[in-house]
Amino acid sequence: MSQEERDARLGLTGLTGAEREARIRQLREEIDRTKAEAKAALLAMRAARGNVPPRPEA
Repeated sequence: MSQEERDARLGLTGLTGAEREARIRQLREEIDRTKAEAKAALLAMRAARGNVPPRPEA
């Protein structure tokens, strides 16, 4: 995938430097939020089955 294709896919084309940084920050926040939700769901499923990991991951 070329740089141009990646930028288009992420909605980064035609943005100024500041707009681009803000969009990247927004994408990272969405990824972090989704990751935290998935991790919480996985831990809840494990706890419901009695299969809790020996130590919590940070």
